[in-house]
Amino acid sequence: MYVTKVEKVREYEVTKEGAYKVRVRYLLHAGVGAERLQLRLFTIDVGGHTPLEKHTHEHEVFMLRGRALVRGGDKEVMVKPWDVIFISSYEKHQFKNIGDEPVEFLCTKETHKTPTKDEKREENAFKNR
Repeated sequence: MYVTKVEKVREYEVTKEGAYKVRVRYLLHAGVGAERLQLRLFTIDVGGHTPLEKHTHEHEVFMLRGRALVRGGDKEVMVKPWDVIFISSYEKHQFKNIGDEPVEFLCTKETHKTPTKDEKREENAFKNR
């Protein structure tokens, strides 16, 4: 078993092209024993957004805080705390903060990688904040 507090998990700025005012904490990943999934906590500051992207892995998302406009394929939906979102493989998607407070959500990613090594090298998805 692995247990920790969110505030003890290092936070990274998302530097992927198209991201603006986005941070991520890798809560669970291969480095702590989660061999198939990553559980990540994203924060999007007011006016910020994730990149518009698509990829092989799907996402399961649970909204914690704030209001966001989520683009999935050709749809756009406003989401708020306690909403859940499924984004399928290869579905183009983006989260935009449309509120007056930070947006926070939990998001899964199917991978066996440890983010501090593989994701930093292969995706250049974040850098130390």
